[in-house]
Amino acid sequence: MVCSLCQGRGHNRRTCLRNVTGLNAVPPINNPPIRGTTFNLNVRNKWKKAIQSILFLKKFVTAATLLYYNEEDLKYCYYYWLKVKDIKGHLTSNVSNHWKYQVYIKSASSTGGIGGIINITSIGNYLVLTKNNCILYHLSVTDAREKKDKNRIINLINLKDKNYLVYWVKGNLMVEDIDSRENNINYMGMLSRKNSFKLRTLNGHRFYLIPHRLDIEPPYHPPTDKQFPIEPYLQINIHEGSTNEIYIDDREKLSELNRWKFNALKLDYLIKELIKLGAKNNDVLDSVLDLHEDIQLDQVSEWYKDTAGVPSKFTNIT
Repeated sequence: MVCSLCQGRGHNRRTCLRNVTGLNAVPPINNPPIRGTTFNLNVRNKWKKAIQSILFLKKFVTAATLLYYNEEDLKYCYYYWLKVKDIKGHLTSNVSNHWKYQVYIKSASSTGGIGGIINITSIGNYLVLTKNNCILYHLSVTDAREKKDKNRIINLINLKDKNYLVYWVKGNLMVEDIDSRENNINYMGMLSRKNSFKLRTLNGHRFYLIPHRLDIEPPYHPPTDKQFPIEPYLQINIHEGSTNEIYIDDREKLSELNRWKFNALKLDYLIKELIKLGAKNNDVLDSVLDLHEDIQLDQVSEWYKDTAGVPSKFTNIT
């Protein structure tokens, strides 16, 4: 295959470098595919990638020229800068390279913003300034995205004998005044009795817990936080001081009864471990540990042990 533009082989008029980029360059000569052999796709892909890079570089130079002379929005330059930022040796004030000179001159002059005066030195300088601005913008956007992606996992632990429907208020109370308006809400799921429910959330989010007497989820959910059919049992605001585990007991705190139960289970576990380690073989400790046999604790579920922080079947400790 012979190109009718440059008389080169291995491509046609449509894919010719002259036609695609507007440069007076001749593409490398590739041997045409021979019938019965496999064409070198790797070379073709590299050639296509090189053409695409030059096209993006032209678009970046054009956008940077408009930004410099016409005060256009930086976001247009930033988009094309992302495409060409990894090309080696690009966007410097040194334009001794012939193909780079052609790209800069042709792309900058095509905007009409230079007033007909082509100054390759000024073009190189404002391209470097534009590149630096894009880098600073990229760092700021990346930092904001990283902060946004730092989600928290909050585990709601329901110690009560009631089911609750969990609703999230759309908005963030740290940046919006959601108390003085009616807010849209999203249904997150049902927190069953004696069970837990994990939420992926951020600081500033608000959740409502609505009592639900059935063990199945309702088919209808209110659209806003002013249209709950019954009064919410609890409003949870997530902030920096919020723990990763929130007990739904005395509202969002442990009741005094459950606090004593948790402590009793932990002490009982510690004493049993001392006995396993041979503490009863000590004459002094034996008389004290005998009193442990007189203390009878009520049977609790494995889930309750795990919630209290005591090893259970869920932790594979017997």
